[in-house]
Amino acid sequence: MSDTSREIFESIASSLREAGYDPFSQITGYLQTGDLTYITRSGDARSLIVKMDRTEIQKLLAELSS
Repeated sequence: MSDTSREIFESIASSLREAGYDPFSQITGYLQTGDLTYITRSGDARSLIVKMDRTEIQKLLAELSS
């Protein structure tokens, strides 16, 4: 996993927190359904997450939850 992926993921999580959402819940919802409305548009989080590999997102999400 690259540092760039981690930075992008952290940016997405930060944007979700700033918008008042729980990053773990929102990203989990996105992974389960594929519905981008789980991810905020602020901070370009929505456009960033679609560029990431789902496997990397899952690994980084597991780190976020621990």
